[in-house]
Parts: sequence; C-alpha cells; structure tokens
Amino acid sequence: MNKKNLYLIAGTLAGIVFVSSLLDAEPGAILGSIWLFRLGWLIMTTSAFISYYNIKKSEKQSN
Repeated sequence: MNKKNLYLIAGTLAGIVFVSSLLDAEPGAILGSIWLFRLGWLIMTTSAFISYYNIKKSEKQSN
C-alpha cells in the first residue's frame, strides 16, 4: 500500500472520529476541553486529505 492510500484511509478514519465526537451527547473531557479534542481531530482530518490531494496532484503532473 502506498502513501497516498494511507493518507486517504487516515483522513477517512479521523473524519469519522471527528463527526462521531460532534454527535456524542455526553462526551468525556479529554485534555480539559472537548473542543480541543474535536479541533485536534479536525486538524488531523484536513492534513491527511491535503497530503492525499498533494500526492495525487503530483502524480498527475508527472504523467
């Protein structure tokens, strides 16, 4: 499995965790604030998808 696919899988899983934390009615306090937890997952999701699209774009340009 190459890096591109790993970034796509990581972004998808991080996105699922982010959305499920938004839908959770009684979230546990992690790092003192649930919003800090959610922000961390959102940053991981966006960075994984950005890395995926950058690799995909560079593959298209090299072909």
